[in-house]
Amino acid sequence: MVSSELTRRRTLLGAAGALAALAGCSGSGSAGDDVTPTEPARDPFDPDSVPAHRRLRGATDGPLVWIPDETRTRTDGEPRRRLPTFVTSREEVDRLRFADVDGVEAARSFLAETTFDTETIYLEEFSVRRCYELQLCDVSWSETDIDTQFGRVLRDADVACEPDARDATAWLVRLPEALDPDRITSYGSGVSGSSCGERRRRPERGQPITADAVPASNATAEGDDA
Repeated sequence: MVSSELTRRRTLLGAAGALAALAGCSGSGSAGDDVTPTEPARDPFDPDSVPAHRRLRGATDGPLVWIPDETRTRTDGEPRRRLPTFVTSREEVDRLRFADVDGVEAARSFLAETTFDTETIYLEEFSVRRCYELQLCDVSWSETDIDTQFGRVLRDADVACEPDARDATAWLVRLPEALDPDRITSYGSGVSGSSCGERRRRPERGQPITADAVPASNATAEGDDA
């Protein structure tokens, strides 16, 4: 039975490593992108302190994960693409389609290892500046609510990137509960302009996300297939 309080699973991570200056990206972006060179080192980010998850990332304008909607077609006769919010069964996994981006094989294996009698996959998509990474810091849920919080860090210095270009990302989060998606009526998400370890407190629910990470709509996607 899922707890009625949203604090059912609320975790803030330990300290994260200091942000590295990114080749080709330093000096660009907003004031929130600046890094203090003398900032002391921190312990590495620990992804095991949040629910198990996998990330897809690619330079594409379309969705990274979708289900063909056989009831609606585009002008070329192809089914329109629907972005699922939850995946709750093996049958739904079999219907999923993926763009040709990094992380697909790991995502497929992750889904294959999910036990849907006791677990649920939550899917969230974001657009993020190419010079940055997102970290999943916190996941909270109840029978009717779900909330995710992310941190943003510069990518490794050896990753070439264009400061103003954007990538699409998709996050598959395995919740250790068999949730009923029809009962989820409230969704929240936020992105902090710092790493998970730098978050002194959890942002209030409903706090606007930063301009560097923009959620993708869960409405029907009508772009061309990847």
